Amino acid sequence: MFDVHAHLTDEVIYGDLDKVIKEAQTAGVKRFLIPAYSKNFWLRAKDIAEKYPAVYFAVGVHPLFVAEGDDPELRETLVKHPKCLAIGEVGLDYVPDDSQKPLQTAWLEREAAFAAKHDKPLVIHCRKAYCDLLEPLKEFGVPFVLHSCSCSREQVKPFLDLGAHVSFSGTLTRANAKKVLDLARYVPRDRVMLETDSPYIGTAKVRPPFVRPAQVMEVAESYSQATGLTLKEVENFTDKNAARFFVI
Repeated sequence: MFDVHAHLTDEVIYGDLDKVIKEAQTAGVKRFLIPAYSKNFWLRAKDIAEKYPAVYFAVGVHPLFVAEGDDPELRETLVKHPKCLAIGEVGLDYVPDDSQKPLQTAWLEREAAFAAKHDKPLVIHCRKAYCDLLEPLKEFGVPFVLHSCSCSREQVKPFLDLGAHVSFSGTLTRANAKKVLDLARYVPRDRVMLETDSPYIGTAKVRPPFVRPAQVMEVAESYSQATGLTLKEVENFTDKNAARFFVI
């Protein structure tokens, strides 16, 4: 399995990283992607990726951290690192409100232009902002994945028309996740990836902040049950999708 969104840089995981990675690998997780969402975590993400062969990273500025700013010189260096696979996570977040909407939109356009310049895909974070997300992505034409996506079929369709990939997280495992389960059945199989967003998104069995990359297997099992595919089929095609998308 490939956990395409795991915050190994965050203290609750970073302090026990050897154990976390070993437990995930024992569970069947073969690759990890760290979406370093703030300039304060970029170098840590790089260092982790250099230490562990199975770990890769992305560099970006999360929409809720845009006020912290950027470090253009550092990012220009890191994006050329052989284990830097993407720009992210970036996007729009209108929770709890949309007061930063103009700033976030400007940052997303900037991130998309940077990704296009370096021929890297985008890892997109979106909450309550799908109505404003489409145009910047359409303008720059950069490949992107909607991380931990839980929108409706109607909302996701125009993004799929642009070639979007969709990553499912622990929300898929919950008993009341009817919309997400429906979305899992709708998104074409060759666009699907799996993640934990550890330690932030809980599963039916594990609540945050105790979620770890090993729980991606629980997500895979839920996807398998929702679609009627075998677990082995799910593991195989989601791994291939991720490897193709991130060009590994």
